[in-house]
This record gives sequence, C-alpha cells and structure tokens, in this order.
Amino acid sequence: MSFINSTIYSNVLRQDIHLDLFMPQDKPEYGITKPKAVIYFLHGLGSSEKQFREYTATNRYARDNDVAVVYISAPQSFYNDMKYGLPYYTYITEELPQILKSIYGLDFPREKTFIAGLSMGGYGAFRIGLSRPDIFGACASLSGACDIRGMAERIKQMPEITGDYLSAIPVFGEELEIGEDRDLFRLADKAAKIPKEQQPRIFLCMGKQDPLPGLIEGAHALRDKIRESGIENFKYMEWDGGHDYLFWDRAMMHIMAYFLENDYDKEKIGYWSCPSNE
Repeated sequence: MSFINSTIYSNVLRQDIHLDLFMPQDKPEYGITKPKAVIYFLHGLGSSEKQFREYTATNRYARDNDVAVVYISAPQSFYNDMKYGLPYYTYITEELPQILKSIYGLDFPREKTFIAGLSMGGYGAFRIGLSRPDIFGACASLSGACDIRGMAERIKQMPEITGDYLSAIPVFGEELEIGEDRDLFRLADKAAKIPKEQQPRIFLCMGKQDPLPGLIEGAHALRDKIRESGIENFKYMEWDGGHDYLFWDRAMMHIMAYFLENDYDKEKIGYWSCPSNE
C-alpha cells in the first residue's frame, strides 16, 4: 500500500494545505490493483488529519476492501464556509474532487464516493453528504454533533464562552445564527424530497456513554427525524463506548461494510471479543 503525505496549494483557500492519502494498490498476492472506491475522512475539533489515521486501523480495513482514504485537514471549521475564516465547504465540494482526479487519479461515480467523519467531522460529513448527494453516495457520522442549532443555543446561554466553544464564533458569527443549509434536520428534509435513487445512504453511530453535552440527545433526535422523513436507506447503531478512538475504530468496520454493502464487519467483529481460556 501507499501512504501519501502531501502539501497542495488550494486556489479556494488561497494557501498550502495538508492532504494525506492511503492507497491500497499493492497487495502482493494480486499484484498492482486500483482502488474500488474512495472515502473522504473528516477529523474532529482540536484534532488533525493525522490522529485518526494513526490511532485506528482504518487503513487496514480500507486495504482489506481495496478502498482509498483521503484524510482532509480543516481545523476548527465545522467544514463550513466560515464567517471569519476559510471556505472549507467550497474547498471540499468543488475543488478537492478535481485535485484528487487530476493529481492522484481518484475519480469515482457517486455510488463509489463516500464521506465520513468523527465528532465535528461527523457533523461535517452529514452537512456535506446531505447537501451534495450528487457527489457522495453515502455519508457516515461517528459520534457527530448532530444538533448544531441546539449546540448554538447552549453556547448562547453561557455567561462566558470559553474553551472549545469559542471555535463556533469564527464559523457561525457572534450571533451563532444557523442557516437552513447548515442545519442537519433541514438538510434531511431536503434530501428526503429528491428521488430515492439520488438520495444519499446514511449511517449514524454513537457510544452509549459519550460524555459530550448534548451529543446523544442530538443523535437520537436526528435519528428519529431521518426515520420519519422517508429517506430510503438509513442505519443507526449504538453500543457501549465513549468519545474515543476505541469506539471509532470499531465504528469504521461497520462503516466500511455499510459503504460497500458487504459483510466485512460481521467477518471481523471477532476482533472485539476475547475468547475465554477457561
């Protein structure tokens, strides 16, 4: 396999930007092979494109399935065109697909182009996947911030905005106004109205013990909304786990199987059980 750590110039962002790729094209038993699909992966708040790649076995899961993975860098952005910052949504949806095609030869139809992310990136994957089903055939959120309006309202009630919550200001502005094009509930309604064959397939998973305020409640509310909306293909999973890489590692097995519509997770889930020696 190939690991490509690259720095590219983005005309949209007007700067150099990091872009890491995993390309599973050299299985010795088969010779040179081409990827069968591509996953765009979006990191979490305060993280980078490198942590998820290093702390999970996602590249191994991708190699098993002949899938390329693109690890995107978009710090503190919620993957939006920021009010006081950079236009990451435009970069990912308009420019990046052309870069991947022209430089790396990654050019797949929407049915083989997927997007996933964790926490902030889980919100980003749904925000992008639901609004651009013409590009992405499926989207997945791992422990994602599903209720961005609810998050904004909680921040507004704080006597003083501190810590990670400060990152919302450059994205959404001082008033924390969430437009319909950034609200996952509104985007789910919109996606439900397009022909079923053009709808994105949607996967959402949460750890039952996720400690971040409002995440479980937001995920349940969005789960119920999607189920009621009439979207054809939606899967929700929840199991014991927190907001950490142990949970996200297992989640990627399920997401890989969901994206590719195979039984990969059922074959590999034994990794997560320890047989007794008694």
